[in-house]
Parts: sequence; structure tokens; C-alpha cells
Amino acid sequence: MQNLQDIVAFIDDCGLGFLSTKGTCGNPRVRPVQSVICHNNRIYFATATTKNFYKHIQNHSGIEYCACNQDGSFLRLRGEARIAQHLDVKEAMFAKYPIVQEIYKEVTNPSFAVFYLENISAQLQNPQGERTLLKA
Repeated sequence: MQNLQDIVAFIDDCGLGFLSTKGTCGNPRVRPVQSVICHNNRIYFATATTKNFYKHIQNHSGIEYCACNQDGSFLRLRGEARIAQHLDVKEAMFAKYPIVQEIYKEVTNPSFAVFYLENISAQLQNPQGERTLLKA
């Protein structure tokens, strides 16, 4: 696993991961996240502008994401969330996740938001406790 595509492939294999933010109250907030893509050499996630999560990343951009696969290996992904308005990314999100399209209907829906990560650090740990830092 050496690049962003490999990181997203691992995430896809897991199916579901958990993303944490600093809540508006200052406490950690964790939620399940399934919509992750690699597009134009960036990792993107989808959310709704109506969710508290969206407010959290606007107020404090630092996030951490964790996904675990069937063999117990897990990935920690840390970075700074940057909200994007790229329609091509939203179209790619619709293509990969039909449920996202069912929810938002149109890529121009003002409730549909995507964000990417900057300053990524990624670490993979296997069940034996061996850690690998990944280049992202």
C-alpha cells in the first residue's frame, strides 16, 4: 500500500469506517462514514450541509478516520478537511455510491457537500501490531 488509490482500496474493502471531528461543544464526535473516493489525487468524503458534521469541519478542520477490515488490520487517516464545490467530484461520488444520488438527486443540490483531506498522515496496523506509515 503506497498511494492514495491503495488507501481508498483498503477503505473500500472495509465497507464502513468511522470519522471523528471536534464538535461545536469541544467534545469529540464520531460517526460512521461510507462514501469515500479518490479523485484527482485527493481523498474525498460526502456529507450534507444540514448536518452538525458539516459545521464541525467548518469550525475545526482536523479530522481522523478509522476503518478495520475482516482480518483485523486497520487504517488511521488523519488530515485537514477542505470543503470543495467541484461538480466532477460530486458526479464521481454519485457514480460510486448510488445511495448518495438517491438522497441528493442532483449534484447541484445545495445540501450535498464534498470535502477532501490535506496534510494527510496515514498508518496501517495489522493484527500483530506491526505499523506501516503510508505515503499520501
